[in-house]
Amino acid sequence: MKKHMLISCLVLSCSFLSVTPVMAEKVIAQPVIAKSAVTDVKQQHSADPTQIKNINKNNLISLVLEAEKRYFYTNIGGSGNGTQKMEVFTLEGREYRYLSSDIGTHEKLLGYLMKTFTRKASEKYIKERFIEHKGRMAQLNADKGNLLEYGKATVKLIKKSSTTREYKLTIPYPENQAKPEIETIKVKKVNGVWRIATPPEPFF
Repeated sequence: MKKHMLISCLVLSCSFLSVTPVMAEKVIAQPVIAKSAVTDVKQQHSADPTQIKNINKNNLISLVLEAEKRYFYTNIGGSGNGTQKMEVFTLEGREYRYLSSDIGTHEKLLGYLMKTFTRKASEKYIKERFIEHKGRMAQLNADKGNLLEYGKATVKLIKKSSTTREYKLTIPYPENQAKPEIETIKVKKVNGVWRIATPPEPFF
């Protein structure tokens, strides 16, 4: 089971009947993404991971790292310019926060995720983790992450076709703090480029 870090920002409202947005300072905890330990992959990582036309074990890691970045960015609600205030509101006794403007609508959020994930995988994640409130996308006011070093994963091809691949990833923890996690990931060719067909959760 993955070791998760959970940062909860839940605040009790003085009145559970109110859903009026209030302003709170947002603290951004950016995930640490490890560099690949494989030196001959550096050039692969320099290419645009959202435009991979010929998938292989090396550039799959580039795609996974970009997907990880996008997952955690949406998971923390985005960031804007890093200084803007976070808008929160209480709904049914639970505190939510609005996403930053760059991913603040369903269309923008979906478009951002679909740079690395398929539409189906993106929509599944959105449906499970976000709500639309007064025309804006929002999420529970809590962050989470894990310590896995995806950049150091070893990759094994399991299944292959002209438009799909399935890989097994062995992903280590920093300094071998625990046994590596074994994850299976599916990728699919969409409009000539490869996208991850596995939803962000529970993969990340």
